[in-house]
Formats: sequence, C-alpha cells, structure tokens
Amino acid sequence: MTVLAIFLLIIGALLVLLGALLVLIGTFLIAIGVALILLGATLIAVGTYLLIRRLLGRDRGRSHFW
Repeated sequence: MTVLAIFLLIIGALLVLLGALLVLIGTFLIAIGVALILLGATLIAVGTYLLIRRLLGRDRGRSHFW
C-alpha cells in the first residue's frame, strides 16, 4: 500500500506540473497571437492610409508645384 501511495503521489505531482507547464505555454502562445494580430492590423491600417492618400492625389511628390 505504501508503494502504491508513493507512486500515485509522484504521478499526480507530475501531472500537475505538466498541466501548469501547458497552461504557461498556452498563455505564451496566446500573447504571441495577440501581438501578431495587432501588428497585422497596424500594417493594414498604414497600408490603407497610404493607398487612400495616393488615390486622393496628396502624395508628397505632387504637392510642391511652386
């Protein structure tokens, strides 16, 4: 019985540690995913701004006629 109890305690502790590690990895991956989404949204916003500015004719090369 004592060997079984020690075995179960060791297995349980390993499972708890493995679960905590997976939660930490998951949190890290979620943080990376959110950062990538924000970076992508920023790039889309900048690209859209530049495209609209170009289509409206407010480019830097054309604004200096004098």
